[in-house]
Amino acid sequence: MQLIKQGAEAKLFKIKYKGKGALLKQRVPKGYRCRALDERLRSERTIREANLLRRARQLGVNTPSIYSVDKGKKEILMEFVDGPRAKDALNKKNYAKICSDVGKAIALMHGSNIIHGDLTTSNILQREGRLYFIDFGLGFHSTKLEDKAVDLLVFRKTFEATHVELMPKGWESIMQGYLQAGGNPAVVKQMEKVRARARYH
Repeated sequence: MQLIKQGAEAKLFKIKYKGKGALLKQRVPKGYRCRALDERLRSERTIREANLLRRARQLGVNTPSIYSVDKGKKEILMEFVDGPRAKDALNKKNYAKICSDVGKAIALMHGSNIIHGDLTTSNILQREGRLYFIDFGLGFHSTKLEDKAVDLLVFRKTFEATHVELMPKGWESIMQGYLQAGGNPAVVKQMEKVRARARYH
């Protein structure tokens, strides 16, 4: 196995599975939590992430295919998506379509009450012209307007910080795609309200 990333929540390994590249995500133990609680939380989050990836895929959002889930080992074995991050692929020439497609995918997820929880252009990969959303480790289901608004606001903040040269047009393209794909205008309005609260308090 080749360790390709170690984060606070999980280790990612590139491995071989049935003769092709695959990604193994292992949720790491947290020494500061009591063992029983840690076991339960890691198991629940492993199952939840796998379910969110599958559900998003059913909706038409590209995500890695899930090969297997091991609740006991807190592992997800999934397709390895070989391609650059949107963070690295975006530029002044191609941003309009990519940003619009990102917005459309988020609208599909929000329409089925999926909150990604960590929307950044580092968690979107590009392969053969298609965008793949990854890392639903902080994701959850919610019907609340506020949760969807915060999901967008988190993305706006990271997008603005990472892609200064594409603002504001890049974000406008994301919002256009979001609304074109059936995203709720009330979510966008609520995002602006939350943004204003954060700015002045």
